[in-house]
Amino acid sequence: MYPFDSVRWAWDALWAAVHERTVWTPPKLAHTGDVHARWADPDCVVNHVCGWPLARWYAQNHVVVGTFRLTIGDAVGHLYRSVLLSDRPATLDELVRPGVRAVANSEDSLSGWVSLLAGTVGPANSWPGAVEYTSAHYESLRMLAAGRADLACIDSWSLELIGRQEPELIAGLHRVGVGPLIPSPAITLRGDGDVAALAAAFEDAIADPDLDAVRDALCIDGFERTTMTDYLPTLDLATVTLTPVNQPAAAPAPGRRAAGRQHHE
Repeated sequence: MYPFDSVRWAWDALWAAVHERTVWTPPKLAHTGDVHARWADPDCVVNHVCGWPLARWYAQNHVVVGTFRLTIGDAVGHLYRSVLLSDRPATLDELVRPGVRAVANSEDSLSGWVSLLAGTVGPANSWPGAVEYTSAHYESLRMLAAGRADLACIDSWSLELIGRQEPELIAGLHRVGVGPLIPSPAITLRGDGDVAALAAAFEDAIADPDLDAVRDALCIDGFERTTMTDYLPTLDLATVTLTPVNQPAAAPAPGRRAAGRQHHE
């Protein structure tokens, strides 16, 4: 989840504190690999899952533990918005037309393509121009900055972290709109682990005064206990047909997997 080089140390420190409080969890995070394969892998015990695919395809085998409360400008507690960006100053109306090239990290991404549709043409309508899926918000920003796209919808949490790490990448981009208010990605649990204990571990770890630098680096200030019910309304944001990003699940291996913490970064 948001495994940018500049904050991996912070995720590792936070997870070490959580694991110390729940020793039955995997001791290490996995920062790389395909997110869809992680989400589909029954041996990946703890995940950070995008809300729309969670509600659409994983509601039966993932249990929601909660999510982070964010300190970024486009967030209200654990709810946040994506930001619509262009490589030029323009109104959103000027950008929602045939011939405009849109980019998004993934067709099933709540903060990417789903929010772009909801923030422009509406959930029941199709995008009028061309679209390319880049696999990551970072790659969408690179395409936009290079002039190879006209419009992108970027997770505001990613945008804040990328802006701190590479301010020059977003310096010339223009904010032209926002997506709907949505729940930030869910921490989920698979298997027979104790959901309440894991939620309490996150709450306690994030409140630890020794982790002040971690909270600041990750733009978080708390943990919100949520359930799958909080994510089901996101399905209403994409009533057009979306196809799952089918990637082969990681090959089974003995024992518990490292927690899957990567995201559509």
